[in-house]
Amino acid sequence: MINKIFTSPEVNKYLEKHNLIQYFKKSVQKLKNEQNTGLDFKKREPKSLNIWSFRITKKYRAWCKRENDILKIYLIDDHQ
Repeated sequence: MINKIFTSPEVNKYLEKHNLIQYFKKSVQKLKNEQNTGLDFKKREPKSLNIWSFRITKKYRAWCKRENDILKIYLIDDHQ
């Protein structure tokens, strides 16, 4: 279960610039409630780096590191 989610100032600026704040909040709420359907929340390769990603919209994806119940989001990218 994920209890806390942290974002960097750069991530927040990117979300604002691309009008993704509402979509991001909805995705984060689903993660916290363990409703992962549609988010495609998964561990990325190489798995030893403990990097995860989840879908914000069909076009955008969030990249994060998971430490127990904490997610640290460090990048939002254009998945297309």
